[in-house]
Formats: sequence, structure tokens, C-alpha cells
Amino acid sequence: MATAMGMALAVVPVGVAHASVPQDQKTNQQTSIKYVALGDSRASGPRLEPMYPDGCSRSYENFAGKISRELDVSEFADVSCSAARSENIISTPQLIPTRWPVQLDSVHPDTNLITLSVGGNDSNTLIVGALCASPAPGIDRGCRNDPLTESLAQSGIDQAAASLDKTLAALTTRAPEARIYMVGAGGMIGARACWPNVPFSDGDAAWFMNYYARFNTQFAAIAGRYGVHVIDIATDAIAGGHDGCAVPEQRWFEGMFSESTAQRLHFTARGMTEVADRIVADLRTNPVGVA
Repeated sequence: MATAMGMALAVVPVGVAHASVPQDQKTNQQTSIKYVALGDSRASGPRLEPMYPDGCSRSYENFAGKISRELDVSEFADVSCSAARSENIISTPQLIPTRWPVQLDSVHPDTNLITLSVGGNDSNTLIVGALCASPAPGIDRGCRNDPLTESLAQSGIDQAAASLDKTLAALTTRAPEARIYMVGAGGMIGARACWPNVPFSDGDAAWFMNYYARFNTQFAAIAGRYGVHVIDIATDAIAGGHDGCAVPEQRWFEGMFSESTAQRLHFTARGMTEVADRIVADLRTNPVGVA
């Protein structure tokens, strides 16, 4: 999911990146897992080396890659792509800046594991972030008290939620037996600011943190209707001091100025591991597709 002040754009040729493991190396449970990873740059992991050589800003070290290796799945396709919108997942080839196939094309009736990150590019998060960002330390933009900012925030959430509903309807129709995990929004901004990395006043930073919480609440309600599991990484990131204001080695997200190989405003390598660990732990407790 794109975060408050920027998102990665990628040159993406037609094609799908796949990874597979020989069948004779797996247990019955492992051979039964057929996994497709979908989503935007929050899923793809821009700049986390090594990268797929297809221009889609997709890393082998994103949470999907980590999950596929940890579970030693029998089939794996990661078609997440930076700048993707919900329509690019279910109906419309991605054209920014070049053509990339509809992600749903990689999902099949026997797919039984799907991960998804989407919504940031369907909302008004970028606009709201620009309205809240302080040009210098100590400046309070007061966006938390601005009716226009609030209107844009809520209308963007509503728009993204409607798009998510259509996305989950399409996924559950295409792969009715699939276990779906959706990674929630937020986590980069906590209740405090740290200009210039999280360039807000403390009051506006807290408002932005709550904006993502509202985003996640609305998304979780929709996910619940489809039996989709939500990974709320933001709550743990903020509670544990892993947001964009944390010291570099503790961050799960970079702020405006990346101090690692990760793209600014996106998951760090450690953040990707945290997401993967939660999904793997749940799958080991509640496995899918046991032969």
C-alpha cells in the first residue's frame, strides 16, 4: 500500500514471475500449497535486494518470497506490482508507466493461498499527507482540525473500501477454497512526529495514525464478510516502537528519508519478515490444503 507522501512507480513489461520447488522435496502438506501473491508496493517491496528483473519494483525478499520459502510451497506466483490499484488486480491492466497484466489472471480455481495488499492507491492518502506535512520543524499544519482534510480522508477510505469489496468478491469467486491474508494499512506513522522523517506536528501525526486505524477498521469489516484474515501490522509496529521515527535498526517502515535499502515510506527488510512470520505462524497452526 502506498503511504502518506509518495509511492513507487515501476516500468513493468508483460509477464508473471514464478518460483517453484521440485515436488519430491516436500511433505504432503507442503506440496498442496499453491500460493499467489497480489498487491501494490506495500507487498512488492521496492528496492529490497535482490529484485525481480522485470521492472515492477518487486523483491525476492518481500513477505511473499519469505513465506514461499519458509513453507516450501509447491506453486508460487508473485505478481504484486508497485503503484497497483484495485482495478489492476481484478480487471484492468496496469499502465503506469507500461503495461502489466491483470493480477487476477494468475489466480486459479485450485489456488489455496493468497496474500493481498491494496487500497493505498485507491484512497486520498497522498493528498491528505501533502495537506498535513510540515515544511519545517515546529510548524503545525493543523490538518486534524481542517474540515477539508477530514472530508478527503473519509471519502478516500470509503472509495478504497468499495474497491476492496469488489476485489475480494472477485478473488473468492475465482478461488473459492483459498485462504486469503490481507495486510492492513499504516504503521509508518505513530503518535509522535520526527521532522523530517515523519514531517508532521505531533498532533497531526496522531491524527494520521488514527486515520490509518479507521482505514483498517473499515477494511477489516469487509474482509470479515469474505472470511479473509487481516494482518494488522500497524498496531504492533507502533506499540513496539518500530515506526518511521524509530532508530534505523528497529524500523519496520522507512520514513521520508530511507536509511536502509528499502524504498522510503515502505516496509524495511525487518518489516517484511514480521509480516511473513505472522502469516507463516498462522498457517502452521491452521494449515491449508493438507493432501
